[in-house]
Amino acid sequence: MSKFDFQQSVKWRFIAVLSLFFLIVVLIISRLFYISVIQNKYYKELAENQQSLNKVLPSKRGKIFFQDRFGNKKIAAFSADVYSIAVSPKLIKNPQDTASALSALFKKSQDFYISKLSKSDDPYEIIEKDISEEMIDSVNKLKIPGLVFVPSPKRFYPNARFGAHALGFVGFKNDDLSGLYGVEKQYEKEMVGEAGAIEGEKDASGFLLAIGKRIITEPVNGSDIVLTIDHNIQKKAEEELILTKEKWGAEVASILILDPKIGKILAMATFPAFDPNEYFKEKNYQIFKNPLIESIFELGSVFKPITSAGALNENLINPDTIYDDTGAVKIGGYTIKNFDNKAHGIQTVTQVLEKSLNTGAVFIQKILGKDKFKKYVDNFGFGRPTGIDLPGEVAGNISNLKYYRDIDYATASFGQGIAVTPIQMASAFAAIANKGKMMKPYIVDKLIDENGNEYVINPEEKGQIIKPETSETLSKMLVSVVRNGFEGKAGVNGYFVAAKTGTAQIPSFDKRGYTTDVIHTFIGYAPAFNPKFLVYIQINKPSGNRFASNTLTIPFHNIIEYLLNYYEIPPDEK
Repeated sequence: MSKFDFQQSVKWRFIAVLSLFFLIVVLIISRLFYISVIQNKYYKELAENQQSLNKVLPSKRGKIFFQDRFGNKKIAAFSADVYSIAVSPKLIKNPQDTASALSALFKKSQDFYISKLSKSDDPYEIIEKDISEEMIDSVNKLKIPGLVFVPSPKRFYPNARFGAHALGFVGFKNDDLSGLYGVEKQYEKEMVGEAGAIEGEKDASGFLLAIGKRIITEPVNGSDIVLTIDHNIQKKAEEELILTKEKWGAEVASILILDPKIGKILAMATFPAFDPNEYFKEKNYQIFKNPLIESIFELGSVFKPITSAGALNENLINPDTIYDDTGAVKIGGYTIKNFDNKAHGIQTVTQVLEKSLNTGAVFIQKILGKDKFKKYVDNFGFGRPTGIDLPGEVAGNISNLKYYRDIDYATASFGQGIAVTPIQMASAFAAIANKGKMMKPYIVDKLIDENGNEYVINPEEKGQIIKPETSETLSKMLVSVVRNGFEGKAGVNGYFVAAKTGTAQIPSFDKRGYTTDVIHTFIGYAPAFNPKFLVYIQINKPSGNRFASNTLTIPFHNIIEYLLNYYEIPPDEK
């Protein structure tokens, strides 16, 4: 190669290297421009995210309390943290020894833990759930590297099935914990509170730096709920209800006790019940429904006082109004008979209630007339929800009355052919007891926020349904029912007690007519002329006895007697 050729080669190599250098510089500058200008926002946010810490601070769910007549509270539901044990299997050097130690502590087989600890490609494996803080101390003593304790809130119901249908429970809905059924659902918003947040800078280990940007929004904890339910009354009510259900082999048994003057629920129970702590073990979700407000029934003769109230209030009858009971009433192609298939001859309206005569109820309804009968059915709240502060309340079904057929009005007069909820019937009877004034039933007495501020639920009047004098007259008639019926076992010596029973056949759903199964109902209040409480008891499909007067008289008496003593109410009969 000549000297000239060599110089030319060096020259071109230099130009190539220089060109490559400039190309690299141009690419770097372009990249820097792209990153710092065009993609400035993206990379700025990425850098901030790597350095910033955003954490939700959960609020604490409020507690629920029962109380007694003196205002002393008893815990019904509360939340506390439980822990899960998580592990990264690849950090466990000796799975066999670790499994052996955990097996001895938690009383599970070693194979259970080995199957979890052997997943070397799994970065995060839950090996135990719902661990108490005491158990955490025991696990820490094992000194197993790679274990992590993950806290999570859990709802506890220390009284198990006690008051379950009123309380409901907290469970998962769309992967989130929330109140399901009962007060837990109805007051979800008030009890859950509002979550807070932390925003700040973190170091390479992920810990919040003491300096730098830091914004904290404090969580607002949920309010506590104090129920109107008296735990002493609830206890007595549930004891009597369980004994009654078992004695008569009933499929379902329910009880409701309220203060008729203000609508306050003092006890509410249904059996079979469920344990809110272990609701997930129930296979039939229908058990979570509260039949006192979420189911409708044809309740039979307990409706006769409603029919009587309308006619008394219109001054169309009085307690001594008489009629001739022939034992049967023909309406079109139908024949209505008394429960005993007997004719009782000349009877008064009071005796219609005492002897629970179907023909007498039809007699009263005819005097009242269809329009006024329907008006009083509406005014007493049948066919629409009472507005009680519990979820799932249904309206009942009185649609038969809109067709104005004679037979529908005749059967409705003694509670057949129209379906109502127990809370509607209890509220209607409470209006009779409360000088004709109807009150909205309620189950929450007050809410208490985290600062101790109380929001008290005030009683709500819904209207004057009948005149006070009508209320007093009908109460006297219902006292006569207790005095002259039930073999004298329903009342309490020294007190005026007003009550009525009902025995209703259960409609057939696959064909017209009724089955041989029945519903027994007993409803009453005391003291009759200054009532402090009203008791409603119902059992579905009892066996061994046909009539409510035989199955429910004793439990009604026991509860009434207990309440009179509990409230230290002096005898009112002089």
